[in-house]
Amino acid sequence: MLALARRNPINDVFAEFDNLFRRSWVWPAPQENLTFAPEVESYTKDDHLVYRFAIPGVDAKDVHISTANNRLTVKVERKAPSNVKEGDWHFQSFSYGKFEQTVLLPRGTDPDAISATFKNGVLEVTAPLPKATLPKKIEVKELAEVAG
Repeated sequence: MLALARRNPINDVFAEFDNLFRRSWVWPAPQENLTFAPEVESYTKDDHLVYRFAIPGVDAKDVHISTANNRLTVKVERKAPSNVKEGDWHFQSFSYGKFEQTVLLPRGTDPDAISATFKNGVLEVTAPLPKATLPKKIEVKELAEVAG
């Protein structure tokens, strides 16, 4: 028995729209083995050393911070959305994966005083600088001239 399929003119219009859209734009090809490398910055503010990591799209539960031997290690994983199937992507330029960075802290940094906050996709890690590393103004004393 032969079944006839009914054509829906609305579907034809949408299909033509989709074809026109695809021909009008050049999308980057999906990239294989993307590496997640967030932007990082560091500065000193109010006698504290601050590290900032731009990690949008990361859940706080996927951020791990640790210290050992005057080193601060930040490990982050940004995961691809699990609700999008591999064949459903039109284009993909976000990078996903694991990131790890270790930085040397000034000698004498108290690891218990290090704090971290996460807001609007920015992780900020703050460590108070040890007194020995803080700038100190040295007074210059003028010596009296010796009569000779």
